[in-house]
Amino acid sequence: MKKIILISANIILVIFLYFLNIWYEDEDVKIRQINKSYTENIRKLDKLAKINRWISENVKQNFIPFPDSAQNADLKLISFFDTYATKYSFQVQKFIYKDKYAHFLNIKYTLPRSNYTKLVQFMKQKYKSGYKMLQSFNVDKDTLQGELIIIQPYLLEEKKKKKGKK
Repeated sequence: MKKIILISANIILVIFLYFLNIWYEDEDVKIRQINKSYTENIRKLDKLAKINRWISENVKQNFIPFPDSAQNADLKLISFFDTYATKYSFQVQKFIYKDKYAHFLNIKYTLPRSNYTKLVQFMKQKYKSGYKMLQSFNVDKDTLQGELIIIQPYLLEEKKKKKGKK
């Protein structure tokens, strides 16, 4: 009788383990599918993060509103010059001149070659309401000299009137 009970218990255990194994394989397949979709979503989020970084570095500046008059554009150029004139030894190379869409200010700068932190700060300096362009960058024994062009776009009166009509 004990042998029959042991044999039937073993058969029941084998059947139980067999169905447990089938259940485990089904759950494992479900978990792998979920993980696959999560990894795909993570890759998509990484791509979105890269795109967001690119937009904030390259495109976001174009969303900054431009001054609404030539006078305000000039004030922004002058305030930039006044803010950094002593720090970077600015000198006006060519005073404010203009074309149809922007005002320009050419600035000559001089930096000591020994002060690396000042050079790094100068290179990272941003002009938030317009654009900054290095025209020249000359290296001497003791100094770095060059020309910087500050560009300040502004809205023309004719364009503002046309936009108002639409």
